[in-house]
Amino acid sequence: MDWTGETLSNGVREREFRLVCEGRTVPGVLWLPEHAHGTRPLVLLGHGGGLHKRAPYITGLARRLVRHHGIAAVAIDGPDHGARRPDGGLDFDKVWAERLQRRANPKPGLTDEMVADWKATLDAVQSQGGCGEGPVGYWGLSMGTIYGLPFVAAEPRVQVAVLGLMGIAPAPTTDPWLALTQERLGGDVGRVTCPVLFLTQSDDELVPRDHALCLFDALGTKDRRLHLNPGAHSAVPVEEIDHSEAFLARHLLPGTPGA
Repeated sequence: MDWTGETLSNGVREREFRLVCEGRTVPGVLWLPEHAHGTRPLVLLGHGGGLHKRAPYITGLARRLVRHHGIAAVAIDGPDHGARRPDGGLDFDKVWAERLQRRANPKPGLTDEMVADWKATLDAVQSQGGCGEGPVGYWGLSMGTIYGLPFVAAEPRVQVAVLGLMGIAPAPTTDPWLALTQERLGGDVGRVTCPVLFLTQSDDELVPRDHALCLFDALGTKDRRLHLNPGAHSAVPVEEIDHSEAFLARHLLPGTPGA
């Protein structure tokens, strides 16, 4: 793990890093309290498709967790996103267009690679990041759920998760990307046993409501709750960040008021 940059702002220390997992370079950023000492909870943040580890809502939630609760946060770029791309991945329209083009010929191993990248990140941050081996949470919507749900299912250290903006179809699909995604999520969803807050949009143009409900119903945990809001895929209300913050803190910090 190599630290590549550091900034300090309003009590939050941001440390950029790169690590190597199975030959892949994984770029990430860790957020910590300015005077962090000792073990503390850690939340892993998964960004959505076409975005990157410093998307505004990722950075905003990370800084809130640090400032309000002393919880550390970490985000990494997804496959072919952000600093994993030669252009830095800052052109959302270009990244999204390329992602849509690749739907016709999806790469089957990407989820396994991302699960491994998250595990390597968790190992490295807990051992070298200054937060110790405290309780762990995960937050990720849309693509953050595509890659995050299998990680949560496979990683016993994760004690709480916020997922959403994704689903599984009640019937087979001929779309190769959807078929691959559905197969993986359908196989892993029953193995998610930690408490889950699931966010979905009633007018989602990418994920039909019944697909999202199928995924929610299939979660292996009985400790789950669903927040359904009106609007399109990208119109998740700001107050859901409030709910996410409170939900994560309640489960990671004993004694925190309920969400």
